[in-house]
Amino acid sequence: MPELPQPMLDPSLIYDKRAELNAAGKCGFHALLIGVSDYANLSEPNDLPGPGLHALQKLDFPARSAFRIATKLKQLDAQQRLWRPLKTIRLLTAASPLELTNDPELAAAGGAPANWKAIHDALYAWRDDVAKGEDELSLFYFCGHGIRRSLEESILLASDFLEKPGPQLAKSFRLSNVRNGMAPSDEYPNIGRYQFYFVDACRDKPDGLDQLDDTQTPKIFDAALNHFDNRKAPTFFATPPGGLAAGKAGEETYFIKALEWALENASFNRENVDGKDTPIWPTTAQSLKAGLEFADPNLAGRVELTGLISDPILCFRLDPPSLELKVSIAPPALRPSIKHARLIELETGAETDLSGYEVDDPCRVSVVAGFYRIEVEPADGAFQPVKTSIVPLNIRTKMPWPLRIGG
Repeated sequence: MPELPQPMLDPSLIYDKRAELNAAGKCGFHALLIGVSDYANLSEPNDLPGPGLHALQKLDFPARSAFRIATKLKQLDAQQRLWRPLKTIRLLTAASPLELTNDPELAAAGGAPANWKAIHDALYAWRDDVAKGEDELSLFYFCGHGIRRSLEESILLASDFLEKPGPQLAKSFRLSNVRNGMAPSDEYPNIGRYQFYFVDACRDKPDGLDQLDDTQTPKIFDAALNHFDNRKAPTFFATPPGGLAAGKAGEETYFIKALEWALENASFNRENVDGKDTPIWPTTAQSLKAGLEFADPNLAGRVELTGLISDPILCFRLDPPSLELKVSIAPPALRPSIKHARLIELETGAETDLSGYEVDDPCRVSVVAGFYRIEVEPADGAFQPVKTSIVPLNIRTKMPWPLRIGG
């Protein structure tokens, strides 16, 4: 009896619930995470930069950043808070010695090397999984060196970038080619329509790029053109064109630290959503961007969100997120005349005393997102009682909340 062919191994696959979820007829969440720190053909961070594109150097945070997303997705899935249950995680890393020393879990995480061939193969396997049905959800994340010659370009560099022999960009690929290859086509008519892309990489133009007569990169996918594209496929860039992505050596990027917070807390409002028995607090593409900028003010105005034709949900909360409310009461001379200052949540009627206004401006209090008003009662008739209009409090609310008494 002839031997049956064995399934091809996928070394990048570190999490696999396909058999279980497919048997139950459930769509799922497919993540492909790439973190390139240890570029084989680049100099160490503290060495003198080389000529041309060799001026780029090794990094000390992308591999840990990709691993942190994998860890966060598993946590959210265990809490049943992903919009789709987690089916697969593919992880490709080239970790620096410092990252491996600082994070033993990264060293034991498995996955595939982040060279061009492994990235190519993982992308094909990932696309095949995402193409199982229109309701599949996918997430692509790249952290490492990114370069561009034009504003629209995003060229991403694999760990074997500048390997010889061959053109200098032979071990790189374009984000646009990946996104185009994930569009609906005759070959993949049922590909998942919910697609999130995160590029946590620099978007500057190295001087060495202008020395090349050709900046074409090898294609990963043959993208079908002129096909109806109804994807919900937002793309997040950690930095604007010309900007530099950054992180602390041996840790994750600043973008990932903010993203971890935003995945937990970046929900605007409670909503009744089709397919959910109870209201949820969804984290959508738009709220995720607001959450990133709220978590790290240095990212405000830097995170770029493109490709948005709708506002798809990535994950959600079952309870409202917490936030710090800041209230500024004016004029200062009337603050000693306040008998009570209360924050009232309109849905439950819960009251929170605003304390500290006597000495601190703004005063601060921890609350959960919702709809609120403030009521202020005078102690000595120095001003009329104050009752504000209703204000939605969430991460979009401009702080501090200005409150004027006595006129």
